[in-house]
Amino acid sequence: MLISFNGVLTDADDKIFNSRSRIYKYGDGFFESIKVIQKKPQLFDLHYQRIQRAAMLFHLPLHEKWTQQYFEDQLELLCLKNGWVNARCRIIFYRESEGFYAPERNKCQFMIEMTESVGTYPINDKGLSLGSYGLILKPSNFLSFFKPLSAIQYVLAGIHATEHQVDTVLLYNEQGNVSEVFNANIFLIQGDEILTPGLNQYCLDGVMRHYIISKLKALGYNIRETEITEEDVLISDEIFISNATRGIAWVECYGDKHYHFSTTYKIHADLFGV
Repeated sequence: MLISFNGVLTDADDKIFNSRSRIYKYGDGFFESIKVIQKKPQLFDLHYQRIQRAAMLFHLPLHEKWTQQYFEDQLELLCLKNGWVNARCRIIFYRESEGFYAPERNKCQFMIEMTESVGTYPINDKGLSLGSYGLILKPSNFLSFFKPLSAIQYVLAGIHATEHQVDTVLLYNEQGNVSEVFNANIFLIQGDEILTPGLNQYCLDGVMRHYIISKLKALGYNIRETEITEEDVLISDEIFISNATRGIAWVECYGDKHYHFSTTYKIHADLFGV
């Protein structure tokens, strides 16, 4: 399997980092996960906008040649060279510099890795089970909007989900409200209204979240970004989660509470045409 290391195709098993690399010493960088269908990255204009925002806030200046088209070409080339049509992609941006916590310079480098994937956004046949994880709260700052390489909160939440035999778990912000689940944004359906945590709740500023909100508003759905409490979760009729590589998935239960899925199926058809 080939990866792209600063635009150079490289065998995935090659050694490309050393013991001084900040990518492993400090998790100094961020990443972006992207779905590729027919060798074309989906919603990449939104992904690239988030890359630009993260690069500015993380003080990782992008090279002038790293345009949106440059990365689209890189992803298409990787698909071609790996013999794939559809893939899940991860672009990692990181700081390459000497120094300890304070780097001596802010030179940005990138790596692109891929795995083969399906070419659609299929809805799950079996509903997901939902749990809760409150040991670590989402911080009330800009880091919560992006995907830092130091993702220990999500790792521990994932371990908690596995240990408690649920598919995913709620994460909370510092005000005690629901922010997201550990691997996706969350949407609640209550009657004819769809609720999702607003960005002022420090949820991930997800690309698929952005697409869903814009698309459903254009289609006439009543969707609102707001505060979400655990009580809201319990009184909802339906729940679905979303991320850029999966699309949306419906939730079957949270503890003893069980949910329907008919509206979620209709939303899935409206969003993805299947």
